[in-house]
Amino acid sequence: MVEFYSYKNNKADISPLILAINTLGENLTGLELGVSTANSTITILHNCSIKKLYAIDNWKPHYDYLMKVVKDGFSFFIDKKQSEINRFLAFHNIKYSGCKEKIEVIEEDSIVGINKIKNNSLDFIFFDAMMTEEQTYREAKAIYPKIKKGGYFTGHDANCVKQVMEPIKKIMKENNNNNKLFDYDNCFLFKC
Repeated sequence: MVEFYSYKNNKADISPLILAINTLGENLTGLELGVSTANSTITILHNCSIKKLYAIDNWKPHYDYLMKVVKDGFSFFIDKKQSEINRFLAFHNIKYSGCKEKIEVIEEDSIVGINKIKNNSLDFIFFDAMMTEEQTYREAKAIYPKIKKGGYFTGHDANCVKQVMEPIKKIMKENNNNNKLFDYDNCFLFKC
């Protein structure tokens, strides 16, 4: 008998948003952009009623520029070795999640992966791939039409105002979305 990992009451990046996602109902379709080791991916699956969860990541080396106070330079670098470890852990965690049949991994660059998803098909998005202000804007613009009216656009790194929250507010404005933008415990959420 195969034993599965338990991600109930887990302290993943997504954790502050689980209750809100659950208010959307049952048999949800969602997307996590920026999977890393799949900690948030499995937390979603173990704590919400999910029909299908897309998981997009390219697991490539990258510089991350997110920081509370913007200054010159990057905050950290994920090299080839760490990228490979993160990818291995993601697929390992998915394999032993007990719900791998509900996950569709899209191993592509973000915009390519996002474009594989139909418009108005997602109940929610968990956006955790931002590394720069420009990237946040581009990806948020591509993601927005994928979310159903009344669905949730959620994400992580809300304390990075310039690189995350300012581009998110710009996307809301461009889409004439006057709903309240909530943030708590480094996460954000607004209704589409």
